[in-house]
Parts: sequence; C-alpha cells; structure tokens
Amino acid sequence: MKNFFLLTIFLFFSCGDEKFRCGEIDRKYEKNGEYFFALILSQSNGAGEGENGRVYGDVSVDKSVYLMKKIGDDYCVDD
Repeated sequence: MKNFFLLTIFLFFSCGDEKFRCGEIDRKYEKNGEYFFALILSQSNGAGEGENGRVYGDVSVDKSVYLMKKIGDDYCVDD
C-alpha cells in the first residue's frame, strides 16, 4: 500500500504540472514511524471526478514538518 502511495506521488510530480506541486492538507497520519499528509492537489467543478472533483495525493514528511503544519494549511513539495 505504501508503495502505491509513493508511486502515485511520483507520477503526479514527475509530470511537471505546477498545480500538483502544492495542495491543501486534508488529513495527517503516521504509519510505521513515518509521517504523511494527504493533500488535495486540485479541485474541479466537473461531475464524476471523485469526491467533489478532488484529486488526492499522499506525501511523506519529516516529523518536524508534520508537527508544525495543521489540517487546512497549504503544503508544497520540493523537487
């Protein structure tokens, strides 16, 4: 499952599309001592595009970043 999330993030960010480099933190979670944000990467008004047209991606972060950021904050991934 972890590899799926990492692959998903890699594919989003390797495409070079700026709208997928930043997002709003929708939730935070810890798994096996690692820290993650579930980001809302983009939103669309189109129907049939997932939950409210949202595109999600999970990103691994350092513990200090995890503790500093709150749900609803924006977070950008560095290259």
